[in-house]
Amino acid sequence: MPTQAVKFSRRNVFKRDKMTCQYCGRQGRIPWETDEVQAVDQKQPTRQPKKTRPRRQLGSEELTIDHVVPRAQGGQSSWTNCVLACVDCYSRKADRTPAEAGMRLRKTPTRPTWKPIYAQRMNRIESWSKFISEAYWNVELEQ
Repeated sequence: MPTQAVKFSRRNVFKRDKMTCQYCGRQGRIPWETDEVQAVDQKQPTRQPKKTRPRRQLGSEELTIDHVVPRAQGGQSSWTNCVLACVDCYSRKADRTPAEAGMRLRKTPTRPTWKPIYAQRMNRIESWSKFISEAYWNVELEQ
């Protein structure tokens, strides 16, 4: 049977990295969840004593795609140079390589082999549709 190549897209980078920051390991929030799922999660907050509650920057549970070797230093947008990073790590690394920033990748980024998970579609957030089309998540990124 012929093998299928996994398209290099934002959605597939999120799937490959399992919605986890590749620098600190913080589990992120799925950006294409439905509003209803988020509303249910917000109604049931976890109670922790104040002194043990971790301090977080607003939006730190959000993930973004980071270039391991920054584009300013000649890095390309590819499976082997792009990883997920939380807002905190993304800001800390800035326009440097992980070595220059004193950070370590948890896993070396590689091109994934095709699995059925890469063919699945996720739910859209309806309120986002007027700002970001479905193509934002699925279009192949330039290499």
